[in-house]
Amino acid sequence: MARIQATSESFRIATQNTIEATQKLLVRVAKREHARVMATDPLPASFTRFVDGRQGAPEEAAKANGVIIYQYPRLDVVAQFAMETLFDLSPVLSGEYRIRHTLFLNGVAVANLAGWNPGDEVSISNLVPYSRKIEIGKMTMRVPGSSRVYQQARRIIMARYGNVAGIEFTYRGIASGAVIAGRAGNKADLRFPVLVIRER
Repeated sequence: MARIQATSESFRIATQNTIEATQKLLVRVAKREHARVMATDPLPASFTRFVDGRQGAPEEAAKANGVIIYQYPRLDVVAQFAMETLFDLSPVLSGEYRIRHTLFLNGVAVANLAGWNPGDEVSISNLVPYSRKIEIGKMTMRVPGSSRVYQQARRIIMARYGNVAGIEFTYRGIASGAVIAGRAGNKADLRFPVLVIRER
């Protein structure tokens, strides 16, 4: 009887040590891999940590059999690539159209996505009066294939980042400098081509 009791006691202590070691290893590996991601291009602008389902909890709060998840929003990288793609595809005469692609956050023009939060809408549009004509192919272009710029860009962006972002092509009206959703009452020629970029 004493022998069985001793064996049981030994097993309990070994299990505790294994659980503690497992938990420490989980935390160490999670922190190491997170640091690697944060130091690798393209550098994430921010991250959100979930520990056993709790947002913002420290890694050390994880159970030995727990889960540590880091979410790295990459919309800034996608948006930058979208802007570069639109620039490269743009027809050039005066150069105005090419430099007028504008990034919007929740309908307001911004220089970058530093203020982006999960759930915010990111879009790009070009507000020159003839951007819609370029998009639908109603302008005579000096270089063949330089119309439908936003639709071409959407395909290129989706091919590269379709696994992390959804890209929608649409037309929208403008009110007080902000992009608004197109309404049935808007005249078609008062709407501008737009790419809407959303996290998957």
